[in-house]
Amino acid sequence: MSFITVMIYINPKLSMPINDLLYLYLISTSFIFLYIFIEYYFIKKHFIALKSSCRDGYLIQEELQTPKTLEQQLFQQILKQVDQQHQQKVTSILNDKKETMDYMTSWFHEIKTPISVSRLIIENEKKNPVLNSIEEEVDTIEGYVEQALYFIRADDFNQDYFIVPVDLGVVIRLIIKQNAKIFIRKKIKLKLEVESTEVLTDQKWLVYILAQILSNALKYTSPQGEVNISTEEDDIERRLIIEDNGIGIDQADIQRVFDKGFTGMNGRSHGNSTGMGLYLAKRLANKLGHSITITSEKNLFTVVTIHFPKLHDYYAIT
Repeated sequence: MSFITVMIYINPKLSMPINDLLYLYLISTSFIFLYIFIEYYFIKKHFIALKSSCRDGYLIQEELQTPKTLEQQLFQQILKQVDQQHQQKVTSILNDKKETMDYMTSWFHEIKTPISVSRLIIENEKKNPVLNSIEEEVDTIEGYVEQALYFIRADDFNQDYFIVPVDLGVVIRLIIKQNAKIFIRKKIKLKLEVESTEVLTDQKWLVYILAQILSNALKYTSPQGEVNISTEEDDIERRLIIEDNGIGIDQADIQRVFDKGFTGMNGRSHGNSTGMGLYLAKRLANKLGHSITITSEKNLFTVVTIHFPKLHDYYAIT
């Protein structure tokens, strides 16, 4: 349009009524806007199709539409190349991770052999008081090995669990028996009010969760302290409560005790905390459909509650 205007202006022989010129401008402008609209429509449609073909960071190449222009064809070729490189990197990372996990799992199982042998040697020399301290250190080593093993298993949790009715009383007594030496050495009083009640869970994973919670209670309870373990229930859930009158948790730390690697003030003062126990317990409990809550007052008490929701069978209603 500007070209036509300039030509009319510089060439007096060319003349056109103003109305015709305006009409020409109107027609030209209409075609330009129509072209822009159609181009915008097809470009938008193309990018919407591309977006729908990308899910969770991956390009679903089978869903790509046939490119209609050279530009679209070039763009899709670049996308496919980038996606292929991305998938190769992801596959390489997953393979490396699997090799590492396989090696670590093998190592964890192999290290249990010298631990078991050490226990046998200690059992045969019960009269030697030095070996009692060594046995406690062996228990600590075994605890860290178990923690690391459960940590790497957590990612493959769905391949290694079996949900069945489990008696809480049986499980908690098993955990207490495992920690009997600590109760005796620290002269910690145990108050047990656990009724025989069943919950739907995986016993192996639940044993580990409760072991972590009770271990923390014993670790942070002073000699001649007290640990109370009880159960309660209502129409919604069953609860297992583990309470101690130990050093408690600072209110600044209470919201972060389940964070990975968080040790807090208590961990710093004791110096042997990894910050992984409660993190793993919470993570595994969530995978089992349970939940864990914690309340505490500094220098007074800590109460950890494991919640087991009841699964109502509405078809059994008569």
